[in-house]
Amino acid sequence: MSHIEKRANLYYATLTIPTDVRGIIGKAKFVQSTQTPKRAEALLRAALLVAGWKSEIAKARGKLPDANATFWDTLRHDYINAADEGTQSVIQELAEAAALKINDLDQSSQFYKFATDQAGTLLAPLVEDWKRSLRLAQKTIDQQHRDVLKMAVYFASVESLKPQKVKTWTDKLIKDGATAATLERVMNGCRSLWRYLQDSGTIPVEAPDPFLGSFRLATKTAKRNTVERKAFTAEELSTVYQHALSSGDVALSRLIALGAFTGARIEELCSLTIGNCTNGMFRITDSKTDAGVRQVPIHPALFPLVESMTKASTDGYLVPSTAAGKYGVRSDPLSKRFGRLKESMGFSPGHVFHSIRKTVATLLEQAGAAEGVAADILGHEKKTLSYGLYSSGSSIDQKLEAIIRISYPGELGTPSL
Repeated sequence: MSHIEKRANLYYATLTIPTDVRGIIGKAKFVQSTQTPKRAEALLRAALLVAGWKSEIAKARGKLPDANATFWDTLRHDYINAADEGTQSVIQELAEAAALKINDLDQSSQFYKFATDQAGTLLAPLVEDWKRSLRLAQKTIDQQHRDVLKMAVYFASVESLKPQKVKTWTDKLIKDGATAATLERVMNGCRSLWRYLQDSGTIPVEAPDPFLGSFRLATKTAKRNTVERKAFTAEELSTVYQHALSSGDVALSRLIALGAFTGARIEELCSLTIGNCTNGMFRITDSKTDAGVRQVPIHPALFPLVESMTKASTDGYLVPSTAAGKYGVRSDPLSKRFGRLKESMGFSPGHVFHSIRKTVATLLEQAGAAEGVAADILGHEKKTLSYGLYSSGSSIDQKLEAIIRISYPGELGTPSL
């Protein structure tokens, strides 16, 4: 059984999860793109993925044999079956044929080593162990896992992670269209795995990180996202707020008002519970960064609105949402509605909800707020040694003094209930 299926132009690796462990693993089927339209290359990559998944199933059942042995036994079994003969000569022929088809002698050489039991320390099962060690938002974990698993499929073993080979891989990513932002995201996951391997004793603590320099070089040559986020002016944001009101989208208009007087990220606002909005303070406890966990004084212009939203809440959250996504991202439907609204008004792709943070930052600077105070309001990390490392942050009074300097023309100046 090859465990691959073609969807559109790409092959996907698949494996149905046995019913007895679906509750533990949390799904009924493993599915992962092999990122290739070539069958021979897909077979190689799928075998590595499936072997790792079968190891994960074994662990879910409470069977904890040696991870490498389990992974190797599965991989060799799958490919010997695929070859229809249990001989090394057939396996070698398959490897050579794959090399010709995918034009990648290094990957076919790795495949042959797996097939003849010459592999080093296999990466795929270690990636699954690393994933279980992560303590991040589930959406972030899944994204990092996808990125790192693609790397593990390409390199296969820990021993193959060398700076020059990583550079070759990053060059391939760039050729395939990866942007600098994508490479930076991938780097974060790969370096997290490397630290895990060091902490777990799989590799020496002093082992140099093969990803660091290679990714830095790659991000310099990769394309940057050409869509630059632009700040709304105070007048423009007031107009957007008014359009949301006139279109009947009260929830969106209220969210815009909250953003306009806090500079908070959209998901930070949508994650605020009623208990987080008491005693004249927004307590942001769910943020994408450590600096984002903060207290923001409620602007006096928002007092009536926050009180009204608190009384109207039916689920314990300040901002109502119809989100029903896999990751519980409450801001998704509101973000989409904001996008449609600003597009209908003729704003550029660079104007997004996150642009409101730029608006607030601009207004704080123009009002003479100290940069450190503005950073504490917006949840930005401070780069300087004295403030970033040693300071406990701005006082509530300092933040309130800065926030009350924010004002808007029109109805946004006194947000509607």
